[in-house]
Amino acid sequence: MRRGNGSMLLRRRRLGKRSKHEVQCSPAAEENGECKEADDEEEVVAVEEEEAEEEEEQGEEKQEDDDDDDDDDADAMLPEEEEDGGDPEAVKYILGFEVEVIEDLRTAIEECGGDGDGETTTTGKQQQQQQQKAARRGDDRIPGAADRFVEWVLSPLSLERFHSEFWERKPFLIRRPHNRSFYDGWFGKADIEKLLETQSLRYGVNLDVTKYEDGARSTFSSDGDAKPSKVWKKFSKGWSVRILHPQCWSDPIFWMLSAFERYWRSVAGCNAYLTPPGSQGFSPHYDDIEAFVIQTEGKKHWKCYRPRSSSEVLPRFSSPNFEQLDLGKPILDVVLEAGDILYMPRGTIHQAKAASDMHSLHITVSVGQRNCWADFLELAVPRALELATEDHLLLRQNLPRGYSDYMGVAHSEREDDPERTLFIEQGMQCMNLVMESIPWDSAADQLAVKFLQSRLPLPSLATGSEENGLATRGRGNMPAANLTGKQLWKSKVRLVAPDVARLVVEEDSAVVYHMLSNRRVLHNEGDDESCKEPLSPNGRLVFSLDAAPALEELTMAFPEPVQVAELPMPRHEALTLVTQLCEIGLLIVVDG
Repeated sequence: MRRGNGSMLLRRRRLGKRSKHEVQCSPAAEENGECKEADDEEEVVAVEEEEAEEEEEQGEEKQEDDDDDDDDDADAMLPEEEEDGGDPEAVKYILGFEVEVIEDLRTAIEECGGDGDGETTTTGKQQQQQQQKAARRGDDRIPGAADRFVEWVLSPLSLERFHSEFWERKPFLIRRPHNRSFYDGWFGKADIEKLLETQSLRYGVNLDVTKYEDGARSTFSSDGDAKPSKVWKKFSKGWSVRILHPQCWSDPIFWMLSAFERYWRSVAGCNAYLTPPGSQGFSPHYDDIEAFVIQTEGKKHWKCYRPRSSSEVLPRFSSPNFEQLDLGKPILDVVLEAGDILYMPRGTIHQAKAASDMHSLHITVSVGQRNCWADFLELAVPRALELATEDHLLLRQNLPRGYSDYMGVAHSEREDDPERTLFIEQGMQCMNLVMESIPWDSAADQLAVKFLQSRLPLPSLATGSEENGLATRGRGNMPAANLTGKQLWKSKVRLVAPDVARLVVEEDSAVVYHMLSNRRVLHNEGDDESCKEPLSPNGRLVFSLDAAPALEELTMAFPEPVQVAELPMPRHEALTLVTQLCEIGLLIVVDG
């Protein structure tokens, strides 16, 4: 088992090194029945499609795993084993990292509000339909709809307890032994079958076909669209099928993620995992997201492990694949069944294997990716340095002559050197000036705009099909076009829905960013890389600074309507502004 290393550099290098049992099969090697060890930069095995059955079987060879698979005898990696001590808060976090199992003993009738004696006629299936309808409104115009939906997903756990005890702290498992249909209708094997038959799905883009066996993970790949017959043939041989971003096609998942995004104010994601009986699709690893694992069909054996070191607590990036000897004892070793939900904070190491007698299907809903303080400061500090440099002479002064003679790693042990001490003191003064110049609101606006233009379109404005994942521009919500100027002047308007627009100031302009041009089919495409630039260049409206007070009132008043005649700008300009925003679909007239 790996132990802590006093050198931070060595520990980071070790973390970045891939498992020696993870192999790569090239086309030539596949033809010869030979596999080579994967390069450090590769994450998964690439296996090219072969037409001949014999060649395909040869291409699936793996290097034997010589590790001990019985991790029950391994010692858990505890933070005090780190020679460098680690962050005390992270050490405390790891020591308290335990899973709580919550038993929801309600039946489907009781969960619907009945007394258990059959007095209610609402069936479990009807309840699921009711919740899906609620989810459809989760990102719409009903106040509190998203909160109520998320609370239903996590019930009987209250949102208050979830945030105070579990969020970013420790995992929990909710088991529903008397209500296995709790998540029926959200996503199942039949949905994957339909997707493969009706959509053009590409390997590595829309789906993965993977297998973890003998300590190595393999991923099947082929050029062109995935052929259903090939996917199901691999599935029959023990390969798992992962559907990436099913919200692009599945309306229930689309509604669910819309509600999650509205509630957490960060981009939500989803993958669906279909695993054949007795198989495992992925190596042990941890992720960079807050994960909600929702079991919809079958059973799956899960093992979860605490972070191994302070640097792995709430990580910003996902881990490489781990070997079994890296893991220690699991803190959770349990079988999830349909209706169960498992929450895992970022950094929870995990692996899962389907039960031997049935397939498993679960969806993993994620939030909180690239949304921490470090991400905020990555935006704020560079601008703060620019502002501080403009305002303070100290930051523009030359570095001391000859500083390289006493600064640098080779001189790091000269702690009593007065020149070195003075250099660090001056550097700290510069840092303080930079911190005093942080543009808090501007950085918050940047992150908020990234979310706004990366999120799903509104459920009330989007249709159900792929083509039309593009939100309609207020279809049926543009009565302003039928009003005279006098009628519009006497009318009240409001945003079409909450959180659809944000007013920011950029140089000498007032800019309104909105989400009405967001495309459902592009949601999560590129993941974090896609957030570097707005996904919807059309979702940006530029106005003069004179319009800022009126825009602020229009974008901040929801759910209360705004009287057009009371906007702080001349009548002609107010009518022009309101008409433009109504035509785009951002505003609707609520009375004439």
